Amino acid sequence: MQKQQYASYQFTLAAGLVKAIPVQGRWVTILYNSITTDPTISFNGGTFYPIPAGVSIQPPDEFQRIAFKNPHASAPMVLWVAISDGAIYDNRVVLGASGAGSAVPIVDITDDIATPAAITVLNTAGFLIDGSPAADKGGGLVGIPLTGQPFVTGDGVTITGCPQYNGAYTVDATSSANEVVITATFKGGLIDNAAAVDKGGGKVGIPITGHPYTPGETITITNTVAYDGDYTVDATTTANEVVVTVAYAAEVFDGVDDAHNLTFDNTDDTIALTAARSIAADTTRKELHIRNHDASNKVFFGDANVDAANSRGIPIDPESTYILTCVDQIFLDCDVAAGVTGCLVSWANFTKT
Repeated sequence: MQKQQYASYQFTLAAGLVKAIPVQGRWVTILYNSITTDPTISFNGGTFYPIPAGVSIQPPDEFQRIAFKNPHASAPMVLWVAISDGAIYDNRVVLGASGAGSAVPIVDITDDIATPAAITVLNTAGFLIDGSPAADKGGGLVGIPLTGQPFVTGDGVTITGCPQYNGAYTVDATSSANEVVITATFKGGLIDNAAAVDKGGGKVGIPITGHPYTPGETITITNTVAYDGDYTVDATTTANEVVVTVAYAAEVFDGVDDAHNLTFDNTDDTIALTAARSIAADTTRKELHIRNHDASNKVFFGDANVDAANSRGIPIDPESTYILTCVDQIFLDCDVAAGVTGCLVSWANFTKT
């Protein structure tokens, strides 16, 4: 079974500007438009047609290129569009006053497309850890620097190439976009309350009793008078003294905030999933886009008990779009005054494997 492709784009068009996107697809949806003027769209260099926000369009033939134009005379236009080569089902409904019988169900409106076999979505090859220091997060937690890290809370990960942190860990919920937080003993600490030692030959001994470092690793020294910076641990290092290459300057470390820490080398220090993350065979995934076209009222979605009048459900703000993964039937209800009918809502469902 051929894998269906889906992508979304957000961009700004100055007045009268045209933006062309070389992309293959069969459907396009305007998810968001920042102004009331509709953009015009051209497929494969053809005629431009106006398309309102929330509407999905399928041209007669598959397109290889799509162009968007802002026809407004002076105002810029921010567009958010979705493009797919799979099926998109676009629907619209006018919601009435909140209350009994007003909720509108969105049934399973997609064709089920099952994953024929398990798909590996993140393998165990691993990622080079950033060339930055580990972070003491407190409470027995350590932050591992990894820009754009792909892991999620609960993932099992393995660190290799770094003796201080080699091992298996579980990704903590406090991890962020650029840092993987694990439960581990922080290996940095304070430099001894003792003097730097002139080892001769442009080398200096830093007193750190029982330090964890090995020759060739990089350490970061902070809060000193003369020795702040990154250094490579010298081969002459001993159990209680880290030798580094630097010009000697007399200094007695205070033992209070003069600190040392491991800096990952970004060469062979890696972090990887302990077991590959996969999507199981014979599963389906559906992405639903709901657009609230009303200028002042919220739309709430949830299960059969959704009730906008009592703020029961998840709100979609006026003139906003919500994206979610659809795993069951959901219901919509509108936050409008009793007896008032309005609030145009549309939804587009993208089925993909």
